[in-house]
Amino acid sequence: MKRLLLGTLLIAVIALAALGIGCAAQTGNVFGRITDGLADTSSVPASAPLPQESGSANSASGGAAAQRKSAPNAAGDADATQAQDQQRMIVYTGSMSLQVNDTADTVTKITDLLKSVNGYIASRSLVAYGKDKQRGTISIRVPAATLDTVLAQIRSLGVKVLKEDQQSNDVTEEYTDLDAQRKNLEAYEVELQQLLDTVREKTGKAEDILAVYNQLTQVRGQIEQITGRQKYLANTSSLATYTIELVPVEEVVVQGDPGWNPGGTARQALDKLVTAMQGLGDLTINLTLYVIPVMIVVLLPFLVAFLIVRAIMRRRSTKKVVAAG
Repeated sequence: MKRLLLGTLLIAVIALAALGIGCAAQTGNVFGRITDGLADTSSVPASAPLPQESGSANSASGGAAAQRKSAPNAAGDADATQAQDQQRMIVYTGSMSLQVNDTADTVTKITDLLKSVNGYIASRSLVAYGKDKQRGTISIRVPAATLDTVLAQIRSLGVKVLKEDQQSNDVTEEYTDLDAQRKNLEAYEVELQQLLDTVREKTGKAEDILAVYNQLTQVRGQIEQITGRQKYLANTSSLATYTIELVPVEEVVVQGDPGWNPGGTARQALDKLVTAMQGLGDLTINLTLYVIPVMIVVLLPFLVAFLIVRAIMRRRSTKKVVAAG
């Protein structure tokens, strides 16, 4: 009985060992196929031993290949950086004070210049200045790409530049942040719309539908607000804004008339006479209609008091004379 059990146990051990060897061989074959598949992608077999010199040569060639690969990557990074710089959104603003011979003619030339580059005059304010001249300011919108060229041509239209200022503001980061916020809100809007449809189909409760709809309305308002800000940034960055003050050249005034001018002197004398007569007439009118009536009103009480006192004094004097006689 014991021999039978031992024999059975021995047979079982041998069978398990054989099964383990078979599984190991199968696993080794599978691993070998995977390894062979990886080895086929390389020019050097993984199992082949490499000499030291060959390894150095391969390392050198590998380093050169790595450099060749890194060079296009560096060029690609440079192109990407340049493209990113070109896509930056910069808002250009500034002002210029320009002295000109003819303000109206300069405005006409600036208008024609802006039309040629798809720009325009946003606002203008001109007032009369001196004799047949104008002075004022105009606000222009110019494509940012042509700003320097347009400003150079505008400077050439004047006599000289009295003052010039320019500012720039990079709004790329703000625009990118707004764009990310808008996309998140749009995704949230889609989810809310789906939730609203689900609530309508399943529950149909008015309060649930109203709650989701209110949230959907708030999200839509935020999206529109962000979109409006993005449009503003895109507009101000694509078109630069410049304020130009146009100052006419001052006229040279000659002090004094050359030579003797009897006619001019006579005209000046007549002007002075007329002015003097007008002054006398105004004085007479003021005395008659203003000063004399006021004096009468002011002095009349004193005159009445004086006459009363005088009458009383006369009566007393008369009584004294009668009493003495």
